[in-house]
Amino acid sequence: MRIATLAAFATLAFAVPAQADCLSDIKDILNRSMASGPYAMSVDSPEMKMTSNVVPPGGFHSTIETGGLKQEMIVLDGKAWSNMAGQGWTAMPEAVAAQITATVLNVAAMNEQIKAPECLGTQNVDGRDLQAFKYDMSMMGVDSTNQLFVDPATGLPAIVQTKATVGGQTSETKAVYRYDAAITISPPAM
Repeated sequence: MRIATLAAFATLAFAVPAQADCLSDIKDILNRSMASGPYAMSVDSPEMKMTSNVVPPGGFHSTIETGGLKQEMIVLDGKAWSNMAGQGWTAMPEAVAAQITATVLNVAAMNEQIKAPECLGTQNVDGRDLQAFKYDMSMMGVDSTNQLFVDPATGLPAIVQTKATVGGQTSETKAVYRYDAAITISPPAM
């Protein structure tokens, strides 16, 4: 469960040119993803399912289902709430909200961890021709190999496939992104 959850968040979350150009391309794509408005992300793996609505720079509502349990978290305007296994929403300390925001939505920190970037050209994924990139990352105790597939029309992530290892256990996830200006985040009704 921990592996899949960390991999999913690590996932928040791309002819081969020179490696330095590839690194710059990947960083630009990730930076644009956090400046391009609200998006929905769904992550699927054998261990868990996660859906997130994200309103950059600091708001998200995530639902994670794993081991038969459903967990929700909302982070918005420096505040955070959690709902564990349907037991009702609980406010979290502001310091926790700040730490979650800094960790999950910090693309700058993620960008610094990108290693072995590769530009793979155009690939057909799920019936779509997408620009493909591959890179390794080590963050928050999770080592991962990531394939980033980018919509050439928008320059934004469409799919990220991640193979992550933590504590010697490996998990694979697939995150699918959809950008939608109508997505909003609201505090929970308590």
